[in-house]
Amino acid sequence: MVVVVRLVRGDLAKQSASALVTSANDALCGNDQPLYWRFTSRKNVDGAVREAGGPRLREACLALKALTPTPVEEGGPRRDISRWEQTAKRGASATQRCAPGDAIATRAFGALDADHVIHAVAPDSEFMYEGHYQGRPDGDKDRAYSSVPLRILARTYVSVFDRARGLRAASLAVPSLGSGVKGWRPAISAAVALDTLVQNLATGEELFGVVAFVLGDDASWVAWTRTARLLLGPAHDDTTLADQAIWHLSAVDLSADLDLSLVPELLPRPRAKSGWAGDYWKPTNNGW
Repeated sequence: MVVVVRLVRGDLAKQSASALVTSANDALCGNDQPLYWRFTSRKNVDGAVREAGGPRLREACLALKALTPTPVEEGGPRRDISRWEQTAKRGASATQRCAPGDAIATRAFGALDADHVIHAVAPDSEFMYEGHYQGRPDGDKDRAYSSVPLRILARTYVSVFDRARGLRAASLAVPSLGSGVKGWRPAISAAVALDTLVQNLATGEELFGVVAFVLGDDASWVAWTRTARLLLGPAHDDTTLADQAIWHLSAVDLSADLDLSLVPELLPRPRAKSGWAGDYWKPTNNGW
């Protein structure tokens, strides 16, 4: 089969698709944590989707079963914001409904032109570590409990595509997951998303026909188009419009893994004094 991959410059909440994907927090509470410092002077995709979905979308999220609180040392999930958990995870954010790396679907409501909304929880990028954080060199406990954020981001995209397949969605509209308050560079999110999609396509399983990655700002648009051209080659339909680029992908064309070493943002950045990043991760390892 052939999957049409579209990069679109626009507002995700206004897209038409079988399923809209939103970059959610692990409480699925939208922007009900206005005092959290990363939201200052920023707009985000989840806020736009929830505004369009109205109160019924909020009610559907809050009705989902809460995860049982389990300490990390006993195998429980970390929160999507861990370093500032005490200040960020209180009030409406205190209850965890979806673990980082996972995604959960609800019906779409209100003005959303979709059948379902897939709420995807990306991990925190761990600022300054570019997603490669593995704990402090001298902090064995911290290191043992720290899952490399890049792997969790990849799991998030895997979960999105799994949920969409389970819904039999014919088309998807997906944002740059984690590129807002979670701090991921758009180019990193783009590389992980495209690699995950290509691996799904290479299995030969029936997939959705159209995947539109919707970018709402200039920086994301530039990063995604550059990364897509590095990994997928020239766009097949490189329209004269400044807000769209299209690729047609098939398993026949994808006999080899994507060469992620082409994406400079994915190169590990060792930090001799303040910790390390990427010491066990290699950019050519598509297994994350």
